[in-house]
Formats: sequence, structure tokens, C-alpha cells
Amino acid sequence: MDERELKLKGKNEILLLKLGGSLLTDKNKPFYIREDVAKSTIQQIINANEKVILIHGGGSFGHPLAKKYSISKGVNNSIPNQIYGLTETHQAMTKFNSYLVNLFLERNYPSFSIQPSSIFIKDADKIIFKSVDIIETALDLNILPILYGDIIFSKQGSFSIISGDQIIFELCEKLRKYYVSKVIFALETDGIFINNKDSREIKVKLVSEIFVDELDDLDLADLGKKIDVTGGIKGKIDFIKQICKFNVPVQLINGLKENYIYLSLKNKKITCTNINIK
Repeated sequence: MDERELKLKGKNEILLLKLGGSLLTDKNKPFYIREDVAKSTIQQIINANEKVILIHGGGSFGHPLAKKYSISKGVNNSIPNQIYGLTETHQAMTKFNSYLVNLFLERNYPSFSIQPSSIFIKDADKIIFKSVDIIETALDLNILPILYGDIIFSKQGSFSIISGDQIIFELCEKLRKYYVSKVIFALETDGIFINNKDSREIKVKLVSEIFVDELDDLDLADLGKKIDVTGGIKGKIDFIKQICKFNVPVQLINGLKENYIYLSLKNKKITCTNINIK
């Protein structure tokens, strides 16, 4: 029996689904939700009816404010109204999260918002996860836990941001009653693209299958920059490498494509980037 089978033995499998902020919102329009995309996404999750923890990004709610007040860099007395900006950023994310939770409740699907700034705290560079039992109890009750990128306080009297990707890492490491069988990142592209040196006509190509130890060798294509205070695609790849250390495969999918989120949750074949473990 290999390590993966040992971990699965006696545990419930669970999927972690991360909805990118740029998928659900237009980052060029502050506080603008793509309602059709959000409603379709929520319905696909409901239709799949799998055991899931849902995590979503900040999009046009969290990122512009976090950037304006340099929240990720901690206390800086030279930034006007930074502490107010910290609370404004948190409230914006709470508002966005409430909208998504309500979409589930309107469809009679039990979901529950779990505020990351209340269950995570930093001690120097280490993130302390204080309440994994809350998430696992919600799952036991067949409630969908929903977490999101948020501010995080530190024991040293400062603050920064805990991204959705960081939350996923913590869940992969700290969940005890449940075993993460796959992490899904729903983006607005098909996955990871690299520069195509073999063709003059097609400038970029999709990486469909790759092993985690090959990620560092990729010549990543630039698909355009947006406001992202949590690291963009390069930062995401760094987290993916860490996630795969827990023997968890990762899939990057296009959440705008019809029924792709449902198909991924049901483990059906789609055009995407699959990152495999050896």
C-alpha cells in the first residue's frame, strides 16, 4: 500500500475548488460582479453535489483596495488612512462573499461563510490555523464551507493578506478527517500557457499535462497583466508546487467554458492544465 492509499484509508475524500477573483468580477471595474458567471458557477457546484470546500479570490472587491493601502506590506505610517483602508478591504471581501453565499441559499443549498481573518493569524512568517475543526464539522453536517482571500493579523501587531491560494495550502496540510483528492483552480483561461517556440503562427500554447517537478522549466507566456496583489500566475505556480508535496494533483480550468466546473468536479475529461504528482 503506497503513501497515497494510506492517507485515503479511513478518510473522506474532498475537493478544493478555488474560484479566481478575475473569473467572478471585472477587475477593471471596482465592485463589479459578473452575475451571469457567478450564478452559472454556483449552479454547477450544486449540480455536481460533491464534497467540496469553496475558496474565492478578491477580484475587483479586494485587490484595488489592498493595493491602494499597501495592505500586503503591513503597517506603514506614511500611508494615509491605512488602518481605515485595512477595515475597508476586509468589509469589501465580506460583501463579495455574502453575495456568493446568498446565491447558494437562494437555491436551498446549505453553505456557510467562514471568515479567514478569524481563524488564521501570523506569527512572524508562519501562518497559524486555529480552527480546522470548524470546517470539518461543517463538512460532517453536509454544509459547504466558503472561504476567501482576506486580511490576516500578526502577533507582532501588524497585518497582511492571506490569499485564497495560501488558504488552500493550509487546508491541504491541516485537514485531518478529510483527504484532499484534487485542487481545482477555476480561471478565465484554459490553464497555464507557455511561449510556443516551435511555431511562428501560434505564439502561445496550452500546457495540458505536466509533472510538478517540471514547472520550474516553463517559459510562461504573458497573457496580459491585471491588478493582483497576491502574485499572479507565477505566485500561483509556487503555491501549486507546495500543494503537490501533499500528494494532491492540481487542475487549472477555464471557468467561463460551459459546464467546465461541473465536469471538473465530476472528474470528466476537459481541455485544461493537469499538474500530476509522481
